[in-house]
Amino acid sequence: MITISDYYSSTLMYSAICCGISGIVIFIMHFKIKFRKEIVAKYIIGLSISLLLITALMAAYLYSTNENLGTFHIFYVAVVLFTLTFLYIYKDQMKENFYLYWGLALLYLMGLTIRSITTLGEVLY
Repeated sequence: MITISDYYSSTLMYSAICCGISGIVIFIMHFKIKFRKEIVAKYIIGLSISLLLITALMAAYLYSTNENLGTFHIFYVAVVLFTLTFLYIYKDQMKENFYLYWGLALLYLMGLTIRSITTLGEVLY
């Protein structure tokens, strides 16, 4: 029988892959002016952020059911949520560098998600 923790680990992997691919595509859009499509970029960003939020909600649910996710893993999920908060706060200041801002931000979020995957199940004693 497949449990929610199995879905959680695969969702984490998909979230990291989506953030990485989205970050690279949007970062390339920054340098290739003729390939810039703001609507496409906003949909890609929305997909990546929604996957990150889904994994954070799944982590909160698993933590509330006393699943052993590990203290470092919960820490990195909280760092991802704080990063998303600050990205939302400063998005108006970065309108002229929209593609560079979101490309680098999504690559950073991919790194945080990969780090949270590697710390899944580790317990700090």
